[in-house]
Amino acid sequence: MMKLNFEFLDEPLEINGLTSVILEDKRIFAKVIQELYRYTGEVDYLKLFDESYKSLKSAELMIITDVLGFDVNSASVLKLIYQDLELQISEKPEVKTEIENLLQEVTNLVNAELLDFEIDLESDEITFPEVFKVLGVQVEIKSDTIFERMEEIIEVFKYLSKKKLLIFVNCGSYLTAKEVNYLQEYIGLHEISCLMLDNTRFDGISKRFVLDGDLILLEESGKIKTKD
Repeated sequence: MMKLNFEFLDEPLEINGLTSVILEDKRIFAKVIQELYRYTGEVDYLKLFDESYKSLKSAELMIITDVLGFDVNSASVLKLIYQDLELQISEKPEVKTEIENLLQEVTNLVNAELLDFEIDLESDEITFPEVFKVLGVQVEIKSDTIFERMEEIIEVFKYLSKKKLLIFVNCGSYLTAKEVNYLQEYIGLHEISCLMLDNTRFDGISKRFVLDGDLILLEESGKIKTKD
């Protein structure tokens, strides 16, 4: 469980599973989004922390403002995936040893050829991330709609162990109530902390905080209508 606090709130909001925060005042909405991008984890306008009151680091956030434009195979995302994949391989000593032996064999063959080349050349050890990159390891993209792309992003986030909080900005209005309800169940099943920040209400979610135009915080819980 994560918590969010910023100016105009009397107490932090709990982010547990899929949580919606609606900021009806556009100036406040813009300010919060702006501060998210400036977020450092230090004491400032906006605070994010866990149940032990430990501030989240900026590197632990995954902020999505353009769902369709977000590249799940960007260098930064693949770097994290490669790190987790290497960790997974390290937990299988026999597999890791076999791969290392094969890489060493390739290295020896290449080094033997370097000795016969007219120019003095040298090589470095091949790392696992370099192997993954050469093999073209990346996320298979199947999405055609905004909902499918959000599901894909959540799937990727689930395996990024260094990321603690997923934030979707202004995405609720693109989804039907049934799609929101599905994402809520999917996120809850995998115990992911996901915040949806929007300027207007949307249906299908059962945990929602609304800071209205008069700066009054409303907490809406329970089953929200799911009629499309």
